Amino acid sequence: MKICAITMVYRDYWALAQWIRHYSKHLGIGNLYVMVHGPDEKVNEIAAGANIWTIPRDSLEGFDKRRYKMLNQFQSGLLQFYDWVIRTDTDELICVDPDLHGSLDRFLSQTSDEAVFATGLNVFEQADEQEMPEGVSVFDCRAAAVITGNYSKAWAVKADAPLMRHGVKLTTPGGKPYSYSFPHGVYLAHLKFANIDALADVNVTRKEVARAGVSGLPGWGWKRADDHTKKFFIEAETLNFTPWTDAVANAFERITTDMKYDEKDGVIRAPGIPYLAKVRLPKWFKDT
Repeated sequence: MKICAITMVYRDYWALAQWIRHYSKHLGIGNLYVMVHGPDEKVNEIAAGANIWTIPRDSLEGFDKRRYKMLNQFQSGLLQFYDWVIRTDTDELICVDPDLHGSLDRFLSQTSDEAVFATGLNVFEQADEQEMPEGVSVFDCRAAAVITGNYSKAWAVKADAPLMRHGVKLTTPGGKPYSYSFPHGVYLAHLKFANIDALADVNVTRKEVARAGVSGLPGWGWKRADDHTKKFFIEAETLNFTPWTDAVANAFERITTDMKYDEKDGVIRAPGIPYLAKVRLPKWFKDT
């Protein structure tokens, strides 16, 4: 079973270091592919040993559309050499419950469907937690998360199924449908809110991109990144902690029974429910 992982990055150095640490542990550094949006020596240092491709950054026009098209085509090409392609943003780590699935590669080796979703977790920094030391896993320092439908994303494919809008396109050019699964015990840990210091730097970049004055750029979440951040922490603070087992069972049922299918483009995705429950992460996350 051959598995690779791809991501695209621009200056999100802390998240990239987490991404490299996590996926190299599971897949090997030589099976990681990093698309760099513009030359960046610091990215080259962090991702040393991975396959690094530099993409021109001379124009941001149609940024989202071009990015998705490029990544889907590259993903398709890698499937000529790999059994599975994992594709996540740089601040997204796939974690599987070892009691249910053993390991990430074992889980994929036993999956017959052609695309896979995961339950989303917005891991966040609590007020009493220390600043993130350099060179350590996020799960050694962060213990809380908000379960979210927004980041319950499709994250891996074994067939030529395009990933888009946090979901997957289920229709082939010939009309044959792709299959997908949404398994228990598989989580997408979104790290955007896990390191407040790093987030402040990233938000500066996001606002610059969103306000570049050209079409096809990310929307409100980037243009008003500081407001978006403030809203999340206010909402997270108001929630009480729910026991992990109860919270994930309830969230799983709510998400999987309300999947959204777009007849126009054949994309299926999870419902965008942002705050399903606040939980303390089980200890096994430290070993992922």
